[in-house]
Amino acid sequence: MFDLFHSLIRLSFLLCLACQSSFAQQVVAEDYFAYQQIIHRIDGDILVKNYSVAIQRFDSLYENYNFIYAKHCLKALQICSVSADSVHALKWLEKCMKQGVPLWMLQKNELTKLAFNFSESYQLVDQYDSLRIIYQNSIRQDIRTTIDSLYELDQKYTQKVNDGFILLRYTTYYIRWLKNNKRQFETIKEITETNGFPGERLIGLPGYVTDSLQMSKRFNAQGPLLGETNAYIMLIHYYSNPRLDMNNELIKSVKSGYMPAYQFGALNDFMAKWGRGRYGNYQYYNVWHTDTNPVNAPAIETRRRAIGLNSLVEQEQVDEIYDERVKSKVVNKEIILE
Repeated sequence: MFDLFHSLIRLSFLLCLACQSSFAQQVVAEDYFAYQQIIHRIDGDILVKNYSVAIQRFDSLYENYNFIYAKHCLKALQICSVSADSVHALKWLEKCMKQGVPLWMLQKNELTKLAFNFSESYQLVDQYDSLRIIYQNSIRQDIRTTIDSLYELDQKYTQKVNDGFILLRYTTYYIRWLKNNKRQFETIKEITETNGFPGERLIGLPGYVTDSLQMSKRFNAQGPLLGETNAYIMLIHYYSNPRLDMNNELIKSVKSGYMPAYQFGALNDFMAKWGRGRYGNYQYYNVWHTDTNPVNAPAIETRRRAIGLNSLVEQEQVDEIYDERVKSKVVNKEIILE
């Protein structure tokens, strides 16, 4: 039954891919390594409250990139709202809606809700459904369905390995988990080669973010966390064992905005930690797992910068700020950082 279900999933997306031009043949002028570096400069502007410069940097992203991650649209709106810059705030409020940020989240966050004080904002609220359709038409719903179905199976088998009957965890359940990981990898790899990595740019945000009842507890505790991680998590599971990489495909997706840089770094951390040198000496980015040898620190910093990640010191500072905000329960009252 499982094999039949998996075969139907693969057939459904392969039929859709047949009529699509090859992602590998597309010429992508946008450089998301540079995009991510600009986002980190904006974080620096935020920390010293230089909001006017941050708005200018976001203007450059708006003009030069067709796709802007939802959390960055929300960040831009927060900055404009705090600055009482109605012109830019309305522009980014519209952009948030076009990138799939749900209306309830915009109205509930303590900073973005300030944008609704501007008189023209009611027009955008009236247009929300039509702007939502623009978002839905910009993503591949067929691939979204495929990835969601695969992820549901992934979570089923992962739960069995973690919490199932103990005598079966590392025999029956683990073997099934490994086989399922391999099937998932093949599907994700085929999608990535043809369309780009199935992250937010390709398949949008997870459906549950529109459900304010389901999300409210997490939102109140952790803030407006926006992003797509299903395929990423499945690859994390896949690379928990020695496997051949697909870095050539993934790095193209990072550069073209189909995969966030931190996801690429984390996957390579898993390969470096669990690969055991079987398929080569994979290199750490210190996103998830950490190479603690100080001799390797300069090379890791260079590696991080090359794909748009900030320095380890900067990332530690941002993480500490976020943890303190969560602890103090002010995460929805501050501008989000990377």
